[in-house]
Amino acid sequence: MQTQLYAGIDEAGRGCVLGPMAIAIVAADEKDRRWFADIGVRDSKLLVPRIREDLAKRIRERCWHRIVIAQPLDIDAAVQSEGRSLNTLEQDLMSSLIRDFQTSFADTSARILSDAISRNTEKHAARLQELSHAIPHHIIIARIAADTHDKTVGAASILAKSERERLISLAREEIGYDFGSGYCSDPKTVQYLEECGREHAIVRQSWKIGAWGVGRSVR
Repeated sequence: MQTQLYAGIDEAGRGCVLGPMAIAIVAADEKDRRWFADIGVRDSKLLVPRIREDLAKRIRERCWHRIVIAQPLDIDAAVQSEGRSLNTLEQDLMSSLIRDFQTSFADTSARILSDAISRNTEKHAARLQELSHAIPHHIIIARIAADTHDKTVGAASILAKSERERLISLAREEIGYDFGSGYCSDPKTVQYLEECGREHAIVRQSWKIGAWGVGRSVR
């Protein structure tokens, strides 16, 4: 069996009213993890855009990674479907990334760490394990704020945020409106919603009407 690997999983855009959610997985060995520390990898929310994008480029060039995207229509379908939710959608997408990793590194011992989507970390990890390949030497765990505590999850956070920001930038250009970050705490996003409503496909239709300032979805 080869050297121990670590895989980190994190998302960007879960709580937005505009735009997609991106989820990334990054694989790293001990040497890579030391390199993460040396170059300043951390939770993407703690990085200014210029530094985040430089780190994203360097991580993509050095480390095995994959990214999946959930568009607003995908999110709406999950939130509005009986027996589904944003959590189940995120777990489905995370597990698809884990299976890609497992296919690529089936013979390698691995510790797969997901940023938890709820306080019940054991339930989240168990669901990811259920949806993934049954490989005994691939251990799947979840931790609250893993992107803050683990450098490999921090690297995944950076790639997810970088990809979401790229897609958001393209959407702003296509629509011809600077709607800001897509979060309800952003005045530009609130202004866009007040002026344009739900006109464009970038809006998550499952959000409650008039709840822009609160940032809550239907389910």
